[in-house]
Amino acid sequence: MSLFDYPRINFVGTIQLNPGTANNDDYAANFTYKGQPLGLIDSKKVEPRTYGMSDADFIAWVQQVQTVDVVGSPSQTAQTIPAEWNYYGDMDSSPLSVSVAGVQAGNATVPSNLIGATLTFSGVITDVNSEGSPPSTQFFFDNITLAAGGTTFLSGAPSKGACQCLNFYRNVNLTADAGAGGYVYHVIRKGPKTTINLPGFGAPDVAGVIFRYYLYRPISINDNAQIVALYKEGKTNPVTIQMAGTFAPLYDHETIFTGPAGRLMVANTATIPSPPKGKNNAGGGPIALAPGTLHQKNNIISADFIGTFPENYQGNPGLPDPKFDFGPVSLVVSVAGASAVIGPVDYANVAAGNQSGWIFDFDISGNAAAQQILKDSDASFTLESSNPALGNVLQEAGHYFVSNQQGIYAEQHGSGELFLNQGIEEHATVHVYRRGRELSSADCPPITVWQYRSIPLESPGNAVPIATNFKPGQRMVVDTSQPGNFLFTFSIDAAEAPPTGYSTFMNPPYITNYPAISLRILPNCVDFSQYYADPHAMEPVGNDSLTFEVVYRYVLRTYYLLYPSMNQVIPLNSEPAVAKYASAILARTEQSMWMTSGYMPRTRDMSLSRRTLLRAWCRKVLARKP
Repeated sequence: MSLFDYPRINFVGTIQLNPGTANNDDYAANFTYKGQPLGLIDSKKVEPRTYGMSDADFIAWVQQVQTVDVVGSPSQTAQTIPAEWNYYGDMDSSPLSVSVAGVQAGNATVPSNLIGATLTFSGVITDVNSEGSPPSTQFFFDNITLAAGGTTFLSGAPSKGACQCLNFYRNVNLTADAGAGGYVYHVIRKGPKTTINLPGFGAPDVAGVIFRYYLYRPISINDNAQIVALYKEGKTNPVTIQMAGTFAPLYDHETIFTGPAGRLMVANTATIPSPPKGKNNAGGGPIALAPGTLHQKNNIISADFIGTFPENYQGNPGLPDPKFDFGPVSLVVSVAGASAVIGPVDYANVAAGNQSGWIFDFDISGNAAAQQILKDSDASFTLESSNPALGNVLQEAGHYFVSNQQGIYAEQHGSGELFLNQGIEEHATVHVYRRGRELSSADCPPITVWQYRSIPLESPGNAVPIATNFKPGQRMVVDTSQPGNFLFTFSIDAAEAPPTGYSTFMNPPYITNYPAISLRILPNCVDFSQYYADPHAMEPVGNDSLTFEVVYRYVLRTYYLLYPSMNQVIPLNSEPAVAKYASAILARTEQSMWMTSGYMPRTRDMSLSRRTLLRAWCRKVLARKP
């Protein structure tokens, strides 16, 4: 696979993410207000939860520290900000300082100015499911550029990426989101709007570039008084987050565009003791390593461990953290009682790891024992600690499930087998690997497809098998009669079956190790045909009944209350202001804009029926202009 081939251009640095947080509902399972869950959005209906307040009162209330009730403790209260930590976030994503740290060029000649070349990009982020979102935050980039000294090495628009392998054990000395990390994978295809001037990427079988990275240690202001002070001035509270990654060749025969294919290694039990004085995310208990992916090409074993080994925060948010050093580990291959050491993994060397993109290559041409074991199709890999008490800290999974549809959308009452993913509708399925070999439909055992209803966050659903004889490449079919958020995962062996409850799945190791497809079914539960001059028109025009009050109630109010960054461009509660931008709204809600940062709304949660209503009102306004 190409991620494991040369050349690799590896980068490291910091970026800024600016998510809006009023839609997060992080508190809904823990706090109530006036007897209702403390969550500002009903993401099933895509409607604000205002607790009976007027719009003005609600906007003021969400930005202040409020006293709320603790779930399960009738006499206990807590204080928190209902809009959470970044009410004015505009979903923007931008680099602060990212540059090339190392190049593994193979036989290619490396330009002298490629080391240190600067990565820049523009784009937005948004969750598929804003309410208890993991594991699928989406990354939309309009363009990324790698350049230095007047030379453009790379410029183009990547595919949409979705965060996976979300790991709350990523830092042993930071809690909650600050201690988390996630893996993201895009592809950039060759074409007239793409520049690829990277050494070794000109071969005719190279179809483009893989853009793969890991994000970790998000740091932002978390003091309530400071957050309230920002809100008084309408300011944002973005996170600064570490980024490390790789550009690698995308070959024309590749069919997986969301991650490296190969052999997956996981740890389903937390066994590594955390520092005695650490605050780690497991509540002071042991931690587990995040997954790694292996690939064998002839006598080279390559391991992608970019997300695997946690950091140990030392109290300086301006400096990179050292790795948490829990002792030496080695990659080992075994079968039928025989084993051979492939080699040590020097995970504590952060500089070398960044320079190599955290891909470790092992040459076994002189390792006869390993070569012999790998002739057996049942041979499997482990990562073994030198500490006998720890043993295997990663072990090869029985099956590795990979999908190109990690974060997808459907419409209520719409097709149950076509989903919006990369700007167009497509089918959803999975590929399955065992011991590095992709299984065909004929030789893959039956797959069970499990579905969780993932909202409301305070009372999600249990795992339900919706298919028990599923095969690789088969089209997933889901019931779209109800809107909401759903998560799908997959198993073959009994040991791979997910936990019964979604609340358990959301926590490690499941959220980190298990394959997942996140689906958002957008609500179309109101018939708006009464508001159209011709309800059967492809793009209807509003009639006299379609007033601004109707559009505000059914469409714009959610965004006015929960995403105030939009109001800095267009006050969404003002008929004259919205009418002034009717042409711009029509342009920004075109389906052709969906993959760009210019699409409205950036949250991608406006259903077809509501989008049609808004656009019909805009056409009505434009038709009446002289």
